[in-house]
Amino acid sequence: MKYAGLIEIALTFGGFIIFIIWQMRSLRRDIRAREDREAKEAAAETAKNEQSTQDR
Repeated sequence: MKYAGLIEIALTFGGFIIFIIWQMRSLRRDIRAREDREAKEAAAETAKNEQSTQDR
């Protein structure tokens, strides 16, 4: 049990690193999804504006 404290620190630090990596991946995925959604909305808005311009 000489290294019990060291093992506990390593496991805690490892868990913390894994959590950070997981959160960063989720954040990147969510940002990408938001950007895609905003691009689709902008394209739809542009198409709507072009259509209303042609109707005049």
